[in-house]
Amino acid sequence: MTETTNKLGHKIGARGARTRRAILDALRGLLNHRHLGEIRAADVALAANVSAPTFYTYFKSVEEGLLILCEEAGEDFQRLAKHIHADWTGDRAFEAVRAYVLEVLALWGDHGPVLRVEHMLADKGEPEFAESRIKRMRRLHLALERRIAQAKANGMHPQGLSPRLTSYETANLVESVAAGFALMRRADTAEAIVDTTAHIVVKLTTGR
Repeated sequence: MTETTNKLGHKIGARGARTRRAILDALRGLLNHRHLGEIRAADVALAANVSAPTFYTYFKSVEEGLLILCEEAGEDFQRLAKHIHADWTGDRAFEAVRAYVLEVLALWGDHGPVLRVEHMLADKGEPEFAESRIKRMRRLHLALERRIAQAKANGMHPQGLSPRLTSYETANLVESVAAGFALMRRADTAEAIVDTTAHIVVKLTTGR
């Protein structure tokens, strides 16, 4: 999300945009090794090499900065739906889903610390973060739901199965794999984890 004015109502120029970006990057870096509750605005300012008042020139709180980082992650997630819209005839379904799984892993590699906090706050019922999570996944959920509904209409899924709920659970499965990938690597190879996840998603989506 690009802001055009700061908290003082002044237009953000090139220098201000760099400062704002430095603050966001500093917050992202702190989330790599600290819990959200341990991070103060002064800590973010120090990491960004700016003063505490400068932090408040651009953000009213650490949580506001975090929400912007969540929205940036959400923008990157919009490209996932292309894998679900791809040609899924025959073995191409597995190829498309495998590419989807790999891209989710890459996105969690880029945004993991931010997404973990988003999940935590959304699960606690924080409305802005719940909405951020919903918005981030909406396009993917809709793409999966259409695939699942089509398979159900073709008799590949039982009548009691809800395509909408299945789309949520399928997407959550892949996110869970990405979030716990390092731990899963203790049990098997990266290739085996990716391939197994892709096979499960194809089965959940197409019923075949």
